[in-house]
Amino acid sequence: MTQIPSPESAASEPLFTVGALTAAVTAVLALLVAFGLPISDDQQAAVLGVVAVAGPLAVAALARGRVFSPATVARLASRR
Repeated sequence: MTQIPSPESAASEPLFTVGALTAAVTAVLALLVAFGLPISDDQQAAVLGVVAVAGPLAVAALARGRVFSPATVARLASRR
């Protein structure tokens, strides 16, 4: 039987995951720059740009297996 994820799980909040990923990368970059990593503002913007694109794509790929159409939910529920 297919298990339907709990709505309370973090998997049901992909925007939180993308936001957390972006915030973490931003914080790590700021920390590295504060400790002397020679990275320019343009390089920081480029890294954050990649995260802004790759983050949602990664979350979408991972979350895709955890979402169901209403028709699929109805079909799974009728099997019980």
